[in-house]
Amino acid sequence: MKNMPEIDELVIIRIKKIYPYGAFCQFEEYPGLEGFVHLSEVASRWVKNIHNFLKEGQRTVGRVYRIIPEKNMVDVSLRRVTENDKNIKMEQFRRKKRGEKLLEVVAASVKKSKVSLREIIPIIEKKYEDIYSVFEDVMVKGAEPLEKINIPSEWITKIVEVAEKNIKKQKKRIYGIFTISISAPNGIHIIKEALKIITDKGGEVTYLGAPNYMVHVEAEDYKKCEKKLNLIVSAVSHYIKENEGNCSFKKKED
Repeated sequence: MKNMPEIDELVIIRIKKIYPYGAFCQFEEYPGLEGFVHLSEVASRWVKNIHNFLKEGQRTVGRVYRIIPEKNMVDVSLRRVTENDKNIKMEQFRRKKRGEKLLEVVAASVKKSKVSLREIIPIIEKKYEDIYSVFEDVMVKGAEPLEKINIPSEWITKIVEVAEKNIKKQKKRIYGIFTISISAPNGIHIIKEALKIITDKGGEVTYLGAPNYMVHVEAEDYKKCEKKLNLIVSAVSHYIKENEGNCSFKKKED
C-alpha cells in the first residue's frame, strides 16, 4: 500500500482544523498523513468566510496539486474537483470500505486457515478492481471465479456465504412498447384484460397514451428477462388477435 498520494490524485480527506487562511486535513486512505487546503483552493468563487464552506470533521474529496516530501505535507484543492469526480471517488471509497469489512468477517470465520488475510488481499487485488467486486462476482457466478485464482477452499466457502447474506443481487431489466388497437365496441375491456395478462405474468405496465403501453420485466439475468418478456408478448399478442385487434411490440434494453 502506498504511504503518499500522487500529484493530481483524487483523495478522501477529513477536515481537521480550520483557520482564516485555510484548513488542515487528514487523509482517510493514507493514515497519519496530513494535508492542507489553502483558502484559494476551497471554492471556485470568492471565499469571504471559510466557515461557510468547510466544517471541522467534514469528509470530502480533494485533488492533490503539490507535495512537499521533506515536510510530509500535501497540498489539496477542493475547487479543482468536479461534482462528477466527487461522486465517483466517494462511491469508490464506500465500496472499498464495505469490501474490507466483509472480508474481515470472512477472515474471522477462517481463523484456523493457514493462509492469512494479509496473504489473501494481494491475490484478490491482482484480479479485481476492489475487494467489494469479489463479493458481487460470486453472487453472479458462484465460487468458480475464486477457484481460478488459487484462493483456498475454506476462504471461498466463507466468501460465498458472506456474499449471499450481505450483497443484494442486482436484477437486470428490459422493456418494450406494445402498440395495441381494437375496433370492437368493447375495446377498452379487451385492452384492460390484455394489461392484466402482463401484470399476472410478472410485468409492469406504464400507460404512454393510446395506443402505446410500456412493459418492464426484471430477473436475475438477461436470459431470464427475455424468457419472461417473450411469454408476455406471446400471450398478449394471441389474446388481442383472438379479439380481432392489432398488436405489435418493440423491445428495448436499459
